Amino acid sequence: MNRRLIVAAAAVATVLSATAVQAQDTWVLMGSKNVILNKDSDSIDLANARGNYKAVRLVAKRRGIELDNVEVVYSSGPSHNEKRTINLLDGERTRAINQQDDGKFIDKVNLTFKAQPTAVVPAVVEVYGLQSDSGARATRTASASGTTPGGAATGNVSAAATTSAAVAAKPGTVTDTGEVLFGTQAVGFAVDRDVIRVGAEVGKFDKIRMRVLDNDIFINSIKVVYSNGESMEVAYNADAKKDTKTKWFDLKGDRFIKEIQLVYRAKPNFRGQAYVEVYGQYAEGWLGPQGEGKKYNNGFVLLGGQTAGFTIDRNDVIKVGRNEGGFKRVEVRVRDQAITLFEVRVVYGNGEVDIIPANRTKVEAGGRFGPIDLKGGTRVVQEIRPTYRTRIFQQGGVARGRAVVEFWGQH
Repeated sequence: MNRRLIVAAAAVATVLSATAVQAQDTWVLMGSKNVILNKDSDSIDLANARGNYKAVRLVAKRRGIELDNVEVVYSSGPSHNEKRTINLLDGERTRAINQQDDGKFIDKVNLTFKAQPTAVVPAVVEVYGLQSDSGARATRTASASGTTPGGAATGNVSAAATTSAAVAAKPGTVTDTGEVLFGTQAVGFAVDRDVIRVGAEVGKFDKIRMRVLDNDIFINSIKVVYSNGESMEVAYNADAKKDTKTKWFDLKGDRFIKEIQLVYRAKPNFRGQAYVEVYGQYAEGWLGPQGEGKKYNNGFVLLGGQTAGFTIDRNDVIKVGRNEGGFKRVEVRVRDQAITLFEVRVVYGNGEVDIIPANRTKVEAGGRFGPIDLKGGTRVVQEIRPTYRTRIFQQGGVARGRAVVEFWGQH
């Protein structure tokens, strides 16, 4: 009798142990893609999916897809090919593909499927990975630059120091050629989440980076979501120090960015909140007189922008990169806080300077100054040197925060 109890107890313990192990493994969404069905193959990039995985599973959304082969490409190789017909209807999922005891890092999943030449609506294919607790914590081997093979940066991503606190660092220092400011955010002490909308009115970018002011922050995640629904994580679990700019993060410059999702946490200390600026570098050809940017926003393209402090920012320089000229006029646009605009100096490609007086014009948040015709017709604009400051007294009271001042050019 005692022997039976011991055997039964051992069996229960084994089942409970196995259940506990299984409970640690969960299906995690790794990535998704709109798959165009009028061709017969596509690839889903998963190199930025965090951690390693024991198996994958596909889910079809919006419409069905008939698969002939699913190739799972591992970073350590070799690939696994699931060569069988899988007819997935809308909402259906596959069984676990190539399930293993140990997790592996997955670079991508290649799909081969039956083409539907008349299909207009794409199928949304989601890739889920079976992940253990230890797999979720696993990280890909980083290169010397701090970038994983998938392109996402981790660790300390700060690469270039800006003005230090000892000399009263403020937004508006000289930017590198091609930088465009298109997002700012104050960061509090708790975990902050923010979405910066981009869209076609701003442009296509092949690089982005962040500038951090006032306090150190910890980057939980920076994810770029493209207009076609694809997304990529460019940094995670990384420190960004006060008064630094991060390294450049490479993007897919052939498509529009829908939004940038930021998850970060400021490090609380006596200095208070941090202030984050997001900069982008235009994809080649966007700013040209025959470039793609001319098709949008009535021919206006964003040349650059800065955040404005309460002192007169006499030394601001916005360098305009990757353009072959063809600009006929410029316009100043203001966000977040009203400013007093003193003047705008436009430096042309031949070194000539055009001084545009603004005579202490008040430009409200959401307002514009211009457009202003440039001398000599269409010109190459090398840089813009504005003089302005945030107004202390705003509509509704005293200003809280910085103004964002943008400079747009029209072909």
